[in-house]
This record gives sequence, C-alpha cells and structure tokens, in this order.
Amino acid sequence: MDQNPQRIALFGGTFDPVHNGHLDLAKLAFEKCGLDQIVFIPCARSPFKTESTLATSEQRFQMLELAIADLDFSPNASVSRFEIDREPPSYSWQTAAHFRERCPGSRLFWILGADQWEQIDRWAEPEKLRTWLDFIVVTRHRSAVHSRHGWNATFLEFEHPASATAIREGHGGDDWLPVSVVDFIRKNRLYSFDS
Repeated sequence: MDQNPQRIALFGGTFDPVHNGHLDLAKLAFEKCGLDQIVFIPCARSPFKTESTLATSEQRFQMLELAIADLDFSPNASVSRFEIDREPPSYSWQTAAHFRERCPGSRLFWILGADQWEQIDRWAEPEKLRTWLDFIVVTRHRSAVHSRHGWNATFLEFEHPASATAIREGHGGDDWLPVSVVDFIRKNRLYSFDS
C-alpha cells in the first residue's frame, strides 16, 4: 500500500470468484469518488452467510491478486489478508478499526451494495461505522435508496451482468472473468467451470 494515501476505499466480499463486475465497480468508484487507493478484502465468512465458500481463502486471495494486476489503476489497488487470517466471522467494524490504525489521518470509505446499506443498522457496532467511515453505496436498476441522518454516503448507479453464483454454477465463462482468473480456475479445477 502507498504511504498514507488520503482517500482509501475498503471493498470487502467473498470474491468467490472475483469477476469483471467487481473490477468495473472498483474502477468506477476510484474515478467518481476521487480515491487514492482501493483495498480488496476477501472475508473469511460474512456474519450474514452460513454457507462456506467453494474456493479456499488462499485461492480467493490469489485470484484477487491476479485480477487487480491488470487494472488500469493497479498501483493504487491492493489485497488485504486481514480478514482471512483471522478467525471467522468477519465484522466490518474490526476491519475499519484495523485500517484506521494502519492509515492514520486517511479518510476511509466502504463500498457496499444498496441491500446492505438498507440493513446497516443490523451490522455489529453501527455507531463506530457511522463515525469512522464514508460509504460508497452501489445501486442497481435505479433502485430507491435512502440517505441516513448522520451518515456520509455517495450513491453510485452501476449495472453489470456478472454473478459469482452463476460463475460457480458454470455460467458466464470468459466474458465475466479476467483471463488470468480463468486460467487459475481451470488449473485448480474450481467450480463447474469448463467453458
């Protein structure tokens, strides 16, 4: 990571696998929100998900590293091991606290979908998140989203057909994935990917 960049976006998720939708969204946020750095954070397990990932934490980390190497802003993108090296589940406030300590003086952003934004008061320690973070909220299909009093949020309209669930089931193929990730999936015989 660069020395103390001022505007850092944290982009968490299972990334099972990372696909072009994730990457295009990161590029849009980077450009529209004037970011200095985006940190992709594969989680060990979300507190809201009970199922396991198909790829291991290490495989998901490696796919992210391969994918971001090809980004236009690759020097300003990185992958963090913080959550996958901890015992699950992964709580966002703990991740935010880690980056606040690691990057003092920086302004931290959190990228999340509109569905998560609408239930953020159910997350652990929402007051810490409200105080520590600015949110980049991704909306789809012109969905109605609500601002929250006392929370800082930027709303980005974004559409992409890629779906990690569909990819795991063998759909989408090369169109939805970076070439390096396709090669990795085939080499490691992940998912039902045979196109």
